[in-house]
Amino acid sequence: MKHEKLIYSIACIIVIISAAMKILHLPYSNSSDALLIFAFAGVSFFQGWYVTQLKRRIKELENK
Repeated sequence: MKHEKLIYSIACIIVIISAAMKILHLPYSNSSDALLIFAFAGVSFFQGWYVTQLKRRIKELENK
């Protein structure tokens, strides 16, 4: 996939910013819970989809 590193980078940035908000007790840090859940869930769904794509590609190459 072409933009795999970009997706992981964006998710990492979201996690780091929302964790820093929680640690520093900044205003609206309660909303960072949603950001953390969104980032972790997004990455896990993306990884599952990506692994499925890789397995499909491996089967295609084995059949050749």
